[in-house]
Amino acid sequence: MSGHLHSRHDPLLRARLSSVTPLPGVRAGSGLLAIGPRLLALQDDAQAVVWIEPQTLQLQTQVLEGHGGALKKKDKPDYEALLLAPDGAIWLFGSGSRPNRCRIARLRPGAADAVELQEATALYALLAEALGTTPNIEGAVHLGERLRLLHRGVAAQADAWLELPAQVLAGAAPQLLALRWLELGGIDDVPLHLTDAALLPDDRMLYLAAAEYTADAVSDGPVSGAAIGVIAGERARWAALLDPDGTPSRRKVEGIAADADGRSGWLITDADDPLKAAELCRYELGGSW
Repeated sequence: MSGHLHSRHDPLLRARLSSVTPLPGVRAGSGLLAIGPRLLALQDDAQAVVWIEPQTLQLQTQVLEGHGGALKKKDKPDYEALLLAPDGAIWLFGSGSRPNRCRIARLRPGAADAVELQEATALYALLAEALGTTPNIEGAVHLGERLRLLHRGVAAQADAWLELPAQVLAGAAPQLLALRWLELGGIDDVPLHLTDAALLPDDRMLYLAAAEYTADAVSDGPVSGAAIGVIAGERARWAALLDPDGTPSRRKVEGIAADADGRSGWLITDADDPLKAAELCRYELGGSW
């Protein structure tokens, strides 16, 4: 699989936030996953994840390494993607945008050795070679015997997904099985770039994107808007995300956990400001997704 997949804005689709709730103590929400009745949130500036009870908003921090607190930008692990494997293990992926961000971690809830950190130099070297640029992994989904990692482009560069054997999680040598370039459109002349993705039961893939113009894979920039899109086979479409009051949202949404019906779910934000709490958002979709 190769070539470019172009996602088009579909005016018949609707994506709107129905609630927005700050999460005190959670700063940089960079990924989100539903595990049973709970949500698991990544923080890209800390060696810690946060378990969220969405109904009560109770928060429980799980430290991965060290003190688990906020780190300076140059030191942060930049965990940006996570997935649930068939065996119940949860895998976290660094963005790969700097040498110290090329780690993956395995979580096994309830196990004595619940956290295992791994250097994944070979994996990220393969991604860099395939992309021809520094990888910036923002999403990950498990597709049977394949692992799909989603790369976020910068400026006018295209985004991409890369597929590898799922056995890479068991220590197998990384091997590129597919590369697909993604053109996601833009908002107010600012290109949309991937921030996360979620696989639906029928194998459609929802994705999140932010219109944030940056010159490289490390810098942050102003956000002109956000979108939720859907990819089904060779067809890709998106809708601009609206705030609860119906105005275009400029929240930097970086994590998505979709409900099984594919029509609703949860998002988490990253304000790129250590003094501002991440927000847990409920979203609803309308139209023919």
